[in-house]
Amino acid sequence: MRLEEAEVDILAIVRNDKVIYLNSEADDLFVRDKDGDEKLDGRVVNFVFSGQSEGACIEFFVAFDDSDSYTMFTLQAGMMERLNYVAQAIFKYFAEAGSKNIFSITDRYSTQYIYTFKAYRKSGKYFMVNNAQTQAYLIDNLSIMRDDVDEIKAMFWNKSNAESVFDDDIPF
Repeated sequence: MRLEEAEVDILAIVRNDKVIYLNSEADDLFVRDKDGDEKLDGRVVNFVFSGQSEGACIEFFVAFDDSDSYTMFTLQAGMMERLNYVAQAIFKYFAEAGSKNIFSITDRYSTQYIYTFKAYRKSGKYFMVNNAQTQAYLIDNLSIMRDDVDEIKAMFWNKSNAESVFDDDIPF
């Protein structure tokens, strides 16, 4: 799903820990790295909208292209303004589309940005991990995993937990 106005792509939407959208048409966002893995040509930011009265937690995993990522996260040029703009574009898009299963029309939302993540895709799953490898997500059509970075890496790369902790050939 592309938000043309904001020039970003939504990879996944998770509402209250339930996956409600997974982008299956994101082929043009990924490149094959030297190991043959599908790697996002850019970075991902998790936009977290928290409902103030109803308590809903809606997460949008948004892909920024490589040049946008470099400007925002490496040069730190206009980062907060850009993130705020994208958050407004997300809210506007879903309000205009009348998607009642995303945002409540009666609730107010606070927004948090969790950034940045490298993203990989394999077998209908998205694996996202931050540079320090302290936070990761694994998302497929049915579920989202978070918290245990070593377990998530092992599951995505099809390695045992013990092997993944000591294996240096994971592409990070």
